[in-house]
Amino acid sequence: MSVSSRDLWLLQDCVRRNGNVASRRTLLEARVDSADIDVACRSGRLERLRRGMYALPEADIDQRRAVLAGGRVGCVSALRRVGVWGGLDRALHIHVPASASRLHLDEIAALGRSAEIRRTDKAFWAEPGRPRVHWQRANAPTARSWAYDWLVDPMSALRQAVLCLDDEHAIAAIDSALRKKVVRDHDLESLFTSLPRRLQRMRLELDPAADSGPESIVRVRMRRAGFEVEPQASIPGSSDLDLLINGVVGLDIDSRAWHTGEEQTSWDYGKTLQSFAFGRPTLRILPHHIFDLWPSTLAAISRVVSDAEELHRLRRMNRNRSTG
Repeated sequence: MSVSSRDLWLLQDCVRRNGNVASRRTLLEARVDSADIDVACRSGRLERLRRGMYALPEADIDQRRAVLAGGRVGCVSALRRVGVWGGLDRALHIHVPASASRLHLDEIAALGRSAEIRRTDKAFWAEPGRPRVHWQRANAPTARSWAYDWLVDPMSALRQAVLCLDDEHAIAAIDSALRKKVVRDHDLESLFTSLPRRLQRMRLELDPAADSGPESIVRVRMRRAGFEVEPQASIPGSSDLDLLINGVVGLDIDSRAWHTGEEQTSWDYGKTLQSFAFGRPTLRILPHHIFDLWPSTLAAISRVVSDAEELHRLRRMNRNRSTG
């Protein structure tokens, strides 16, 4: 039995619209003929990953690893797929049903190590090795239905990530999800209702104005250290500062992803000069100053803030004397 070119195109298009991986049930619900699926598999146009799950050749390695394990890409790995901060752990996180067995994790780890991964093309691809498995509750709440058979919905992924990450990274993940509009303000009630009581306090520290995960984390750390922090403070004639500390010192958090190239470097230097021109000394830091060198970074920020506040105090005193 052969498949017509039109039927084959419709079959492949259906799988492609489902993210290059689809279940037999999804295909049948889209009115794909069952026999066409089998013929496409025999011809190599479609790959059977496991019983009832199929992939196009362009499906990426993490999709394959998750499906082969009997689960779906989830937790922080799912969040990264939609542009949400997922912390520093680069392992593949998968959700599997509570009833799942025989996951073959060693085989999946070997697949991750042996595959040719073009990381520059797929920044969300996880590191090789054994995936981190999350056993999904049958009644886990979701904010909305999700079309993909291989990917956990955003609310389920975010809930698991909050449980998986430490609190400052969890706050950053929720900030990012709100900023990217992956979840909405009204979804927060459902999210926090499903979380343990010990995590409820995080809701008071959320701020979707944060433009990146590291920015959220620095904001949380600085506020916990007793500083007043204003996110996205404006500078006339330039872009906003990531953070304004105690109203006197600007702080920008750079990264290689967004702050490279001659044009961007020139803009960053100009922004710093503009900030100084308006009486706001500004520091620029990189992620490793946050995650590897935080004590010395905090000491440096504290010193600059203290000096700036002292300068403001002296200027006020001089103005008072001159008008007294």
